[in-house]
Amino acid sequence: MLIRFSFKNFKSFKNENSLDMEATSLKEHEYNVAKTDNGEYLKVSAIYGANASGKTNVLQAFNYMKDRILVSDDSKKNLLIDEENIFTFMINNEPISLEVEMLAKNNKIYKYGFEVLKDKVISEWLYEKRINKFYTIFEREENNVSMKINKISGLANIDERSLFLNIYSKIDSNNEDFSNVYAWFVNSTYLDLGNPNFERMINNRVSLKILSDEIYKKELLKFIKTFDSGIEGIKTTPDSIEAVKSNNGIIDIEVIHRGEDGKLKAFPFYLESNGTRKMFHLFDFFMDALKNGMLLFVDELDAKLHPLLTRYIINLFHNSETNVGNGQLIYSTHDTVNLNKETFRRDEIWFAEKDKDGISEIYALSDYILEDEKNAGKKVRNDATYNKDYLTGRYGAIPVLEEFEIIHEE
Repeated sequence: MLIRFSFKNFKSFKNENSLDMEATSLKEHEYNVAKTDNGEYLKVSAIYGANASGKTNVLQAFNYMKDRILVSDDSKKNLLIDEENIFTFMINNEPISLEVEMLAKNNKIYKYGFEVLKDKVISEWLYEKRINKFYTIFEREENNVSMKINKISGLANIDERSLFLNIYSKIDSNNEDFSNVYAWFVNSTYLDLGNPNFERMINNRVSLKILSDEIYKKELLKFIKTFDSGIEGIKTTPDSIEAVKSNNGIIDIEVIHRGEDGKLKAFPFYLESNGTRKMFHLFDFFMDALKNGMLLFVDELDAKLHPLLTRYIINLFHNSETNVGNGQLIYSTHDTVNLNKETFRRDEIWFAEKDKDGISEIYALSDYILEDEKNAGKKVRNDATYNKDYLTGRYGAIPVLEEFEIIHEE
């Protein structure tokens, strides 16, 4: 599970900011919290803010961190964010700093991070938490690495662009600490639902599972029928993995509906609504997170979805009966319908705001100090009308709109 993600000097975030998933002492919605032997952590965090406020940059900062860790050869070619955008504040020649505190599968808490400056690794570190104190596993400065537990030779002068976590995970695959931290990043996912190619990119991933796993197919159909009762079945062409191999890997999906005459009829998948297609493709990622305790970052989760569908997804993660693995969902959104005390705890609601100098910051509703005359210096109460107060500017992080006039030529 993600405990805390800290980042600095990434795109619009010049100063250090932290997205904290450790539950506060708030007593509201206690079922929204995953209670473990190592602490209590939030299952969902929603990030609100105006367009260009920086909320997407929070998610992209994590994705950049993951890509740097998992890609060992010529990482620039594989990163989705071009260097020009990454180094927004490089005029001060300060490095990007990224750090994650996590609860790994081996039930240990780790803190891992690194600093990079113009593609060169400046520093890197990995610590393990024991009895409320972090102990060093390794530390790196420039190209020199110091291992505090397993002392091995030949660690000097490693590639300045590669991260040691990636390198040593391959050198010693049996090392519990390195393998668990590396696997945690492998199993964390970032989805950009604003990307028009999203459906095309993952279509075959879902389609192959439908062909190879009948239980998966039944679960998918049951999931879709919860919000689209008119669907009776799913059909794939070809209808076997072997046939797909001889068909250049192309799979066509049709959705079966029951007509007015009671007869079943198959329609091409592209004729389904945008929302149904989106939920179809998200199902695979949701199941991974819910069953296996994965971390899922989603940009623009609410795009093309009815607010009740968005709430349905949120509830899947909040509900311990569906979220059996304590998966986590962190997403950016403009959906104010679900910005309410019935859905969220105050520590699950985050805002991204950009100042006049173009510098972003994030803050949780639970930490926000009110500035209006009546409540100056006080925190937001749990009986407040979150969405109404947000839209009226009480919490900041809304667009500042100026009047626009069309010039008429005489």
